[in-house]
Amino acid sequence: MLVAAIVMPAGFFFAALGKGREAPNRFVVLLGIGAALLAAGVATLGVGLLLA
Repeated sequence: MLVAAIVMPAGFFFAALGKGREAPNRFVVLLGIGAALLAAGVATLGVGLLLA
């Protein structure tokens, strides 16, 4: 989950870089990757708590 906390804001930041940008660039993919990492971390924590 720590990685997701770094990857998602980086996706917003890098997708907006550039002069006169009106649409996000390809770094917007980092948002989806961060969301997937966050979901995997939450699911892992949930399973760990249920099995403990």
